[in-house]
Amino acid sequence: MKHAFLLLGGLEEIAIAEIKYLFSLPEIIDGRIAVASGDKALFPRLALTKEVTELLQICEHSELERIFFEIPVPEQPLCVRVKKIERTNTSSQELERKLGEILWKRGAKISVSSPRTVVRVYLADKAYVGILRHITDTKQFEERHPKRRPFFKPGVMLPRISRALVNIALKDGFFFDPMCGTGGFLIEAGLMGLKYAGMDAFSEIISGCAKNLRCYGLPPCVLRGDARQMPIKSTSVNGISTDFPYLQSSKSFGNLNELYSMATQEFARVLVSGGRAVVVSNREIMDIVEESLEVVDIFRCRIHGSLTRRIYVCSKK
Repeated sequence: MKHAFLLLGGLEEIAIAEIKYLFSLPEIIDGRIAVASGDKALFPRLALTKEVTELLQICEHSELERIFFEIPVPEQPLCVRVKKIERTNTSSQELERKLGEILWKRGAKISVSSPRTVVRVYLADKAYVGILRHITDTKQFEERHPKRRPFFKPGVMLPRISRALVNIALKDGFFFDPMCGTGGFLIEAGLMGLKYAGMDAFSEIISGCAKNLRCYGLPPCVLRGDARQMPIKSTSVNGISTDFPYLQSSKSFGNLNELYSMATQEFARVLVSGGRAVVVSNREIMDIVEESLEVVDIFRCRIHGSLTRRIYVCSKK
C-alpha cells in the first residue's frame, strides 16, 4: 500500500531517511511529500513526519475534480481537507467546498465538524489524494523536553531528533547506546517498545540516566563501561545510536581521537550483520568512522553558531 508522508519542514533530509530505514525508499519526493510503502503499525513511531495519508490517486492539479468523480466514496461521514505544500493561487477552502460537493452528489455523508474520515489532498508539484490515516502526536516531544527531566545536561539532543535517529538505526531488535548521557535515545527506544540498554563511563551520568528512564516508567537498563572496550557480546546488537562527547559541555573518557577510533571498532564488533550505527559528532570524523564501518548517509544539523551536528549513518562492513 502506497502512502504519502507529509514531512516536517526544515528537517526533510533526516525525515526522508527515517522513512527509508523504517519503511522503504521513497519512490517520489515532491517538496515535503514523500511517497513510500508503509506498515501502518509503525506510523506511531514516526518523529519527523507530520501525518500519513493512504494514497488513492496522484494527478495534475487540473485533474482533481475529475478524480473526485472516480475515487471510492467512504461510507462514514467525511470532510475534504486541502493542504498547500507549494505556493499556488488556489484557495484551499474553495477547493475543499468544490471537491466535497462532488462527493456529496455521489452519495457521501458530509460532516465538517466531526468527520469519521478525512479525504486529504496535498498540493505540491502534483496533487496527492487519499485517506488520512495517521497524525503524529507533536505534544509528546515538548512534554519530554530535556529540561523537564529530573536529570539535565546542556547541549543534549531534542526528543524528536533522538526518536528519528533510533528509527534510522533499527526497525526492531536490540538497541544500544554506548555513550548514553542523560538517556535521550534510550527513552525514545523504550517508549517505542524496543529492547534497549545504555552505557556511560561516569557513575553520576549513569545514576542520572536511570532517574530519567524511571521518570517515564522505563526500566533503568544502564551500566557503567568504556565505549573503547564494551562489555557486550559480539554480533548481539541490532542498532546503535550515540552522541559522542563534545567537551564544551560534556566529558570524555580519555583522549577524544582514541575514543572515536576504538569506539567505532567496537560498534562494528557488536553489531549483527547488516546492523546500523548512527554516530553523532560535532566534528568531521568521516576518515575515522570509515576505518571500521561503511558510511551510507551523512546529515548536518546546525544547532547554533558554534555547533553543527554531523550525523553519520553507518552499516557493518
